[in-house]
Amino acid sequence: MSTDIIARAEDGCFHPATEAELVALVRHAKSNRFQLRVMGSTHSVWKAIVTDRFAGPSTLGDQVPVVLDRYTAIDEPRPDATTPGSMLVTVQAGCHVGLSPRRAVQTRFEPEPAPGDVAQPSPWHDGSWESSLTGTLDRHGLALPDLGGISHQTVSGFLQTGSAGGTVKWSVHECLVGLRVINAQGEVKDLTPADDEFRAAGVAMGLCGVISTLTLRVGPRFDLVGSESISETMKCDRLDFYGNRPDAALPSLEQFLVDTDYARLMWWPQKDFDRLVVWEATRQPFDPERKLQPYKEIAKWSVLSQAAGSILYTILGNLDSPERAVAHLRGIRQRPGIDFSLIPEWVRSRFGPPIDPSFPLGPQEAFPFLSAMLELISGQRHDPVTLGAAWVLVVEFLTVLTDDTLAAVMQLPVLRRLFAMLEPLVPKYIDQILSPFVQTNPGGLPKTQHFADRSFMGLPMDNQMDDLLLTTWFTEIWVPFTPGDGVLQKTIALLRQHFDADGTAEGCYRATGAFSYELYVGKRDDRFFLNPATGSHVFRVDVFWYARNSTDPVTSFFPDFWNLLEPLKWRLHWGKFLPTPDPSRPHRLTHQYPDFAKWKAVREKVDPDGVFLTEYWKAHLELP
Repeated sequence: MSTDIIARAEDGCFHPATEAELVALVRHAKSNRFQLRVMGSTHSVWKAIVTDRFAGPSTLGDQVPVVLDRYTAIDEPRPDATTPGSMLVTVQAGCHVGLSPRRAVQTRFEPEPAPGDVAQPSPWHDGSWESSLTGTLDRHGLALPDLGGISHQTVSGFLQTGSAGGTVKWSVHECLVGLRVINAQGEVKDLTPADDEFRAAGVAMGLCGVISTLTLRVGPRFDLVGSESISETMKCDRLDFYGNRPDAALPSLEQFLVDTDYARLMWWPQKDFDRLVVWEATRQPFDPERKLQPYKEIAKWSVLSQAAGSILYTILGNLDSPERAVAHLRGIRQRPGIDFSLIPEWVRSRFGPPIDPSFPLGPQEAFPFLSAMLELISGQRHDPVTLGAAWVLVVEFLTVLTDDTLAAVMQLPVLRRLFAMLEPLVPKYIDQILSPFVQTNPGGLPKTQHFADRSFMGLPMDNQMDDLLLTTWFTEIWVPFTPGDGVLQKTIALLRQHFDADGTAEGCYRATGAFSYELYVGKRDDRFFLNPATGSHVFRVDVFWYARNSTDPVTSFFPDFWNLLEPLKWRLHWGKFLPTPDPSRPHRLTHQYPDFAKWKAVREKVDPDGVFLTEYWKAHLELP
């Protein structure tokens, strides 16, 4: 048996271009008792992806990290004899669903994209749709029935973690009709839905073999027509979110999410803020003459808004450690393609503190935030708007100073005092801090935009967000429900009670944090043993955490939500953050899966020596 393998690249990984090269790597790992993991777009939690001792270019020889960026071909679609009107397409596992991971690119005036130009990448990012699965399908007049909020992931990675979009009407997993998988012995097997190995390998986080190719059943392409509204939650005109507005003649939360083709909610539950962003869309037949109006997640100055948001959350998450904030901000400021000198102008346009006639006007007009900061620190200015927007004083300082000056300034007692003052102010004025980023019409009434787009461009509504500026960690809690059982409303009631805490600004802020919560549904899918949607539809609660915060959310924030919603028999998204393994509760993640024993048996059969098994998954799944 030959174990000749391709050379390891400078990044410490192997980049096979053929199935034969991939098989050789698996056999090499098996014969030498090395550990092998396939790394896709790295959208999942890092430890869930990599080998135990992955260290980039200096990775040890007994680790075999594999990247399939050269294994991305898509076969010509062919008719599906079993399903008239559908086509079959076989794709190599490294192909991206949509535009591969990318970063923001800013021009000074951030011009509008050419409307409806689906061949053009997102106007603020580089990359190409042409080589992606969704772009290729569109050229053939085809489409997947559903997509997640982003389409950066590899096709295999998206399916391996049980990912899904926001609908109970369609599921990408239902499209999967064949898998070609390499087991730990280096044997290649073609699997169909009738095989237990297929049902195990489809959602397996890479633990049941290396996926080589996937065969999908796809249908005709279609368009999306929809809208997004932003309002105070109690003034939402799309649904009765809390279930306490019977006189409004609005659908319940459950009815809205079940009846709407595609939907997702972003809930900002902070004290005195409580706003709701409702994104919804319906399927429409593909119309080449349709006037396209792409959805805009951030309507104006998208890149600068994200840069300012990243600075905001870096400050809010590190008020107790100014040095850490500076280190992160230096990294943000090194992002290529962003003119950070424009951020103070952006900040002033949204947060300009009121002129105080009791102080000299010249300094206030020339240096509005610096002037207000000094007055604030000296205790002379107490305007609540100034206090609520106090963080932007730091924004102006941290964006206009050079790195060397910034490092020196951070040692000054005056700025350290400002950070210390911000900490107790943030909970009290969090509504004013967030308002410029989540804008409603006057009086909290809905502010609405309408959109129309091709499905593969419109469904991944979060593709416009930069992966590095606003690096977000989250845990995704899947609560099973059956329409009519009241579980969705019970979930919201539990969350609302948690967010209300003890009623104080400080207690509420500890419970909510400064970020939003994403809410959407997923379709029941019994095809794979470890699909979190097995057995029932699911209501999904995404708890977000800004990655540059000073504390670890797995121990400091997420547990509150895991414990709160666990009585509802949740399952968790395998690619997101999971609870720290607890020896006293070894089956916490798996006991809600009726076929976990079958999945475990398949895993032991195809990889008895643990070639694909890491310490992370051993601990979380209690595997030998």
